[in-house]
Amino acid sequence: MIYCTLLNPAVDAVYEIDEIQTGATATNVKSRVFPAGKGINVATTLKILGEEVCVVGIIHENNRRQFTEYLERLGIQSHFLAAPGTSRINVTLIETKAGQSTHINSAQAPVPSGLQEELLELLRSKLAPGDLCACCGSVPPGMGNDSYQKLIKLCKEKGAIVLLDSGGKPLKMGVRAKPHMVKPNLEELEGFFDENIQGVHHIALKGKRLFDMGVGFVFISLGSDGMIAIHENDCLLCLAPTIRAVNTVGCGDALVGGLLAGYGRKFSFTEMSRMAVACGASNALHYGAGDITRDEIWRLMEEVTIKAV
Repeated sequence: MIYCTLLNPAVDAVYEIDEIQTGATATNVKSRVFPAGKGINVATTLKILGEEVCVVGIIHENNRRQFTEYLERLGIQSHFLAAPGTSRINVTLIETKAGQSTHINSAQAPVPSGLQEELLELLRSKLAPGDLCACCGSVPPGMGNDSYQKLIKLCKEKGAIVLLDSGGKPLKMGVRAKPHMVKPNLEELEGFFDENIQGVHHIALKGKRLFDMGVGFVFISLGSDGMIAIHENDCLLCLAPTIRAVNTVGCGDALVGGLLAGYGRKFSFTEMSRMAVACGASNALHYGAGDITRDEIWRLMEEVTIKAV
């Protein structure tokens, strides 16, 4: 089983418009509203790839039915703890004429601090040796920045493989627990080391620092430029295929899904990296986060260029 955490859920509203005109009113705009969060995006990717996946985390009472029924329709299992109130709403404005997106992410009210220990107990009852777990997304107010650090320790105690995908203090504290895999983007990597990082070799050097801290696999996502992957003596620059992206929301999450699927299928390090970049590229060809197709993945994998750094 692959578990994906969802600690800070959101309801996403996506609007597709030719061009934004500030101060004006847009009518008859195409829109979609759906439950979201990095854990859901990763789980959706994994489900499309044919993996058995379960989302575990926190859902606000007013949105619980909305989230659970949505995941049921996708064939994704879920186990949630209830928090009071309503989930935050994030807005994405897609300008089709310019080919760009604007994101507005709202703040979330604090959740009860006791949910951290409840979540640990929930996962403790579910995890089995050989399971995979993606600790992904931000941590809501009310839960400690050590949330992922504790989750990683639990996963390792239970014999599960864990990937960390977060930023800020949760990333810094999580790395201390030495997860099997970590996937920061460039901005998160710069935040981790508190410095400006430029150029492939500089990025690779910082990624090697993470590896030296005890992380088994380091994957640094670079958007349309692909990814740098580090494991043991290998450091790879994985160049993404040339595509016409329609939406970049969730590309990093799709990449994480590809990493987990490749690892679970015992792909080589190179092919695991190739699949991940192909998943991110496939996501960029669709308007939905975590929206990929298997046929596209196999085709795009052949177009991923991998070079040693």
